[in-house]
Amino acid sequence: MDLQPKPIDPKSTTEVTCEKCSGNLFQEAVFIRKASKLLTGAAKDSYIPVPTFKCVSCNHINKEFTPNF
Repeated sequence: MDLQPKPIDPKSTTEVTCEKCSGNLFQEAVFIRKASKLLTGAAKDSYIPVPTFKCVSCNHINKEFTPNF
């Protein structure tokens, strides 16, 4: 059984645009979530990075890129 992923032709994909300004260039951004030491049992509070994408033109984060916190 072949478990290698099939190469994807970019022409067969769908463009993603900004919901606010219709821009199509995005930049990586990170939500930071704080986990209390009481919750984790650690000696200090922890910080958890949650990656997302924001529009380069207007800094908007599309709903599909926003995690459900």
